Amino acid sequence: MTQADTTVDYYHINRRAAWAPYQFLQAGSILDVGGTTNPYFAFFENHKKTYPVTQRDGSTINVSGVRFLGAVANDEVNSTALPGIAHDLAKHLVAFLRELIWEDVRRKEFPHLPSRQRCIWLIPSLAGVRYWLKRMEVAADFQVLRLHVQGRIHTASETHLLGDSESLNTAIQMARQYWLGIVESIETQETIFEGRVHVLEVVKEAEYA
Repeated sequence: MTQADTTVDYYHINRRAAWAPYQFLQAGSILDVGGTTNPYFAFFENHKKTYPVTQRDGSTINVSGVRFLGAVANDEVNSTALPGIAHDLAKHLVAFLRELIWEDVRRKEFPHLPSRQRCIWLIPSLAGVRYWLKRMEVAADFQVLRLHVQGRIHTASETHLLGDSESLNTAIQMARQYWLGIVESIETQETIFEGRVHVLEVVKEAEYA
């Protein structure tokens, strides 16, 4: 079992988002991570992808994603936003499928590692904080926390995450690469963690800007 070094500082970007409804934290806060589904995967559990459609009488209804695309294909709905909606729905479904496959491979072959469905994401350096703020396009309503952690930890590469309509066999191979912790570039690495989190401080913007 891979245990986190309790003497090492880690960082976490805590932001308010549709799938991350946590309140902002402060120095001294303690979190126990891993007992329940994390906000990221809870979004898939609880949120249904819908898109607004204006009816002939002027009223608006929300239509589920695949049904919406079917209505467009059958000329029942006209939408100038179709390319963006189709891309948004495809990304949502690929990410949902990825998390199901990755968790299945972890449970069967790597049960000692933390789960992506229950974890918190950590960053090992302030340089990494800068990278992920840019990578995730986080511009407002967030805080950077410096942490000590105690529990199970795993470092992998996001390049081994499913991002397209790959075959199931390819997806399983990618999942194994992810859980084996094969990292070819420091920039692409991500660290997931389950256990106890101690917030040491809220990092000032000047330290990572």
